[in-house]
Amino acid sequence: MQEISLGCTAPVAVRIVVASPRPCCRATIRYGAFLVTVETDHMAYNLPNDHFVDVQVAWTDAKGNPAQVDGPTSWNTSDQNIAGVDADGTDSTKARVTPGANIGNAQVSASADADLGQGVTTITCLMDVTVVAGQAVAGTITPAGPPQPLP
Repeated sequence: MQEISLGCTAPVAVRIVVASPRPCCRATIRYGAFLVTVETDHMAYNLPNDHFVDVQVAWTDAKGNPAQVDGPTSWNTSDQNIAGVDADGTDSTKARVTPGANIGNAQVSASADADLGQGVTTITCLMDVTVVAGQAVAGTITPAGPPQPLP
C-alpha cells in the first residue's frame, strides 16, 4: 500500500490502494492547485464533508496503454447519503463527488462497455470514498459526568 499526503491549508489525504499488478484505469483528482493521477484498479479517498472533488477515469488496456470503450462512462455511488456522484455534462469520463448528509464510507464506480464490437463487456473501476468531518470551527464544553464530592 502507498500513501500520499498533500500539504495544504485545507485538510486533504489521498490513499492509493493497488489491488492487482495490472491497472484497469487511471483516476485523476483535482484539489485546488494539486493534480493527482493514479493508475490502479482500486482507489481510496478521504473527502471532508464541506468539500467536493472532481474526478476523471481514463481506461487502459492490460499493458497500461490508453484504451477505447464503447459509448459513455456511467457513474454510480453505493450510498447517496454519504457521497453523491454527478457525471460531467460534456465529458462522461469526468464527474464530481460531493458529500451527502452523513459521514462514513461509500464506493463510487465508473463503468463502461469495453467490447469494441458487438455485445456488451462491462468494465468497472472503483474508488472508496470516506466522508470525514470538516475542520473544527467551534467547540462545546460539557460535564463529563455527575458532580463529585471533594476528597
